[in-house]
Amino acid sequence: MNTLAAEYERALALWRESRGCVHLMGAGGVGVAGLARLLAARGWKTSGCDTSVNRLTQWLTERGVVVVRGHDPVHITADLDWLIRTAAVPADHPEVCAAGDRGVPVTLRGVALAALARGSGCIAVGGTHGKTTTTAMIARMARTVNAAAGCAIGAEVPDFDGVASPAGPEAPFVVEADESDGTLALYEPEIGVITNVDYDHMEHFENEQAFHEVFRSFARRVRRALIVGADDAVTRAVVDENIKVWPCGLAADAKVRGENVRLRPQGSTFDVRLDGHRLGNVSIPAPGLHNVRNALCALGVALALGWPFQAVRAALVDFRPARRRLEPVWDGDGIRVFSDYAHHPTEIRALLESVADFGHRRLLALFQPHRYTRTRALADRFPAAFDGVERLWLMPVYAASELPIEGGTTDDLLRHFDRFGRVRPGLITTMDEAWETLWRELRPGDLLLIIGAGDIEQLAERFRAAAGDKFMSSRILRAPHGRCDGPCP
Repeated sequence: MNTLAAEYERALALWRESRGCVHLMGAGGVGVAGLARLLAARGWKTSGCDTSVNRLTQWLTERGVVVVRGHDPVHITADLDWLIRTAAVPADHPEVCAAGDRGVPVTLRGVALAALARGSGCIAVGGTHGKTTTTAMIARMARTVNAAAGCAIGAEVPDFDGVASPAGPEAPFVVEADESDGTLALYEPEIGVITNVDYDHMEHFENEQAFHEVFRSFARRVRRALIVGADDAVTRAVVDENIKVWPCGLAADAKVRGENVRLRPQGSTFDVRLDGHRLGNVSIPAPGLHNVRNALCALGVALALGWPFQAVRAALVDFRPARRRLEPVWDGDGIRVFSDYAHHPTEIRALLESVADFGHRRLLALFQPHRYTRTRALADRFPAAFDGVERLWLMPVYAASELPIEGGTTDDLLRHFDRFGRVRPGLITTMDEAWETLWRELRPGDLLLIIGAGDIEQLAERFRAAAGDKFMSSRILRAPHGRCDGPCP
């Protein structure tokens, strides 16, 4: 039995036999914070730690979970029954080693969540792109048909209280399942979803074949129906032999098919057919063709479970995307700024297509690459992904605990733009420099995208804070060259 499978079996046993004390390392992260909330709701005495405090640690504190700053072996107390760690914390960390020395079971966050999600009501959503949005859509639908439905989502979603909530008895539990560390293959859901399969997470998978095998393993463990993105050829090849497949998308042979798609900046509308029979029209307030595909996968889940179409259609009308999914953070002086989590070339391309009809004069982008391994593996795909951007700036790679590698730095990426790109990026080294550079450059009619999965979010929050300062906003006067006549934020 491999290491993950052994951890999974041990985690299942802990769920069944104990309601003791559990401590989670990385409680400020979305995945660990959500798991901590679910553990506490199940009756575990739950505590956590992280290197810094944030909105999520505050959210946990308000729900009775004690969270302390910093990782330290002193957290391994005599009454501790279980230690759960984020994948960002290495197995040889002193706190983890202290647990091992005392015989305390140690489990990866993704393994523990897969064990918690095991049950007849589990709906597990995987895929390289779109799984957060699809999970949030399904969770909103589930709440519409059963108020006791629970969820665990990999981002903060305005429709829900935080990032996770427990499910009531016999109610659906909708979980975003992570392929990045291989734990997707541990799930045994009633309904499984694979939105698409696009090679990623090179820090964990040595090649595409290994990456694909995780999805194949997941597909084999689905009990009732496997919802897949019908428009992604790789996904369909990966699950080709699975007889439980429901292809959902725009393809002519899709079981749940969208047609007559109308894309607008405010969102999209489309007709839905099930096995060729028209069910009706659906509207979603999320722009972009990729979100139409996400919605069709979500609808596939609802239809496979027999949820009323009229009810789930109504649930999508008021759907609100997760944070940092084309999230507006500034709108003033004819300038609009959006923040987006995109960090893979496919996601960046979809993002740019989504804003193509937003009516701007110039499209500008600031991008922070995420992980040296991903930057090196996909470096030749990034330049084309930014086609259509008039001005582009690159930040240093967000390491995500990795060490720099040859071919994976921002300087290496810049050389690919020199060879293949239509735009020559500028280099920016700090958040302060980015803030000052952008405000010198921005002009009325500009649309700026702040792109990346790392701490570039801090810059988006800075724009949001400036937008919320009415006094400051009222004094921003633009000169034709884009500089501030009054004080810049």
